Amino acid sequence: MKYILYTMASVALFLLLGAVGCKSLVNHIYKRVDCEQFNIDNVEVRTGINIPSITDVNCECNETKTIKTNTFILNSDIVDMGDYISRNKFILEDGQYKNIGQREDTEWEAILNPETSELKVVIKYRM
Repeated sequence: MKYILYTMASVALFLLLGAVGCKSLVNHIYKRVDCEQFNIDNVEVRTGINIPSITDVNCECNETKTIKTNTFILNSDIVDMGDYISRNKFILEDGQYKNIGQREDTEWEAILNPETSELKVVIKYRM
């Protein structure tokens, strides 16, 4: 009986530590405001826009790290632009596909050019 109890307690502790570790990693990614680590993941978590396979990226942050501009070149051999536009809620506005949104601590504007496969995402961090 003790063996079963120890086993169940060990499994429960393992699962709890795994969940806490995953939550901590997501929180760490969310708080990153630079171009160094977890750049694509930060954009995805902040904006809800999936960044698929890319061939190139250019990232710039302003001096105060309150605005980050990413320019991604999507891999057009892999990414179906029509599907990508609809899944990520881009809206055709003024001849450009845009996804604009905000949260309590983040504003973003994403502009997609399906002909050149260029996705430009500007994130404004509200600190």
